[in-house]
Amino acid sequence: MSGPAIIRENTLTTLRGTRRDMSRAKWLRAVGKKPPEVRREAALIRMDIEQALLALGNEKLASISEKLKENETSLVEGRAELILARKKLERVEKVLGSASKILEVLAKIVTFPSGL
Repeated sequence: MSGPAIIRENTLTTLRGTRRDMSRAKWLRAVGKKPPEVRREAALIRMDIEQALLALGNEKLASISEKLKENETSLVEGRAELILARKKLERVEKVLGSASKILEVLAKIVTFPSGL
């Protein structure tokens, strides 16, 4: 696999893991204890993760390879932060913030149906 392909696959793997974690009972209990605005943010980020997965999965690698290379540092940093945050799911706000950062970078690379 080339550089952009690895970046794309690693990003997809991280987003899929985050989606899985956000579906687990531990996460849902932690989010359920938060104020309504945090629960709403969690729901919106979960939806954005789904859209990012769809957009990255449907996008042809050739059409985004240059943008992946340009944003490689931000994506690698965002993935590392998100992976670390996922290890401590009880810190809901940290996971949400980390997920938001990587989604912002992805919005520079692929088009989301919701216009993220």
